[in-house]
Amino acid sequence: MRANRQIIEAVMRWAEERLADDLSVGAMAERAGYSAAHFARLFSAVAGESPAGWLTGRRVARAAERLRAERSHVLDIALDCGFADVTTFARAFRRRTGLSPSAYRRAAGAERSAELVRMAGMVASPAFRLCALTADVTADPAAPVALWQTLRRRLADDGMDIDPLDWRQVAFWRGNPEARYTCAVGFVCGEGDGLPLPFALLAIPAAVCRRFVVEGRTDCLAAAYATIYGELLPAAGDRLAASFVIERPRPDGGAGAEIWVPVAATVDAGRP
Repeated sequence: MRANRQIIEAVMRWAEERLADDLSVGAMAERAGYSAAHFARLFSAVAGESPAGWLTGRRVARAAERLRAERSHVLDIALDCGFADVTTFARAFRRRTGLSPSAYRRAAGAERSAELVRMAGMVASPAFRLCALTADVTADPAAPVALWQTLRRRLADDGMDIDPLDWRQVAFWRGNPEARYTCAVGFVCGEGDGLPLPFALLAIPAAVCRRFVVEGRTDCLAAAYATIYGELLPAAGDRLAASFVIERPRPDGGAGAEIWVPVAATVDAGRP
């Protein structure tokens, strides 16, 4: 019996390294040197579930790790973890976790953001001028990243050196921001500053803001926003006062960012 267990455990290790392959229970039985029926009986005795169930469970577990750790498309993760298509993957994932792959990813992101984002009091944002590139954003969460890349490249080409504390990202919207919003990325500029093309000059109004600090990982900003609007603002009893939000670097130079959300409140004025 001990020899059988060692064989089954060796097959399990072998299969773990090949989850992305077109791996079947028959191939596992052949690897063990047993008939399919005999292998299934021995495997169930060792693992506590059928070979097919174990194989699906390991593939789901591998997929869950990737959903938590990266932003790859769900279809790519499904195929890389050995599922034939995204529908089969979604069914297996829901049976094992109780959630769809997308819902699981959102929940994992919210959990991370709850650890990374914190309220840091109220702050007054004076009116300021923003020299910026803009784009309308609908379903592409990577659009702001592409804007920042274009911005930095153009400034480098023009030989412009901007104080990092002057960087700003402003999102503003009409209607539902989850469906569509305008993203502006750029830098605070003075009245007499020239405007390099193709930049737009935006006037951002003064606002009293609830200040949030996102620690460390800016790739969690989407989840941080979900936590801010879904949990932290309601818990604070805040009422939104404007249809825009400001992102800026942390003044202490730390990794991450600050998010300033205009709310109905009163506070002393401060630096934008």
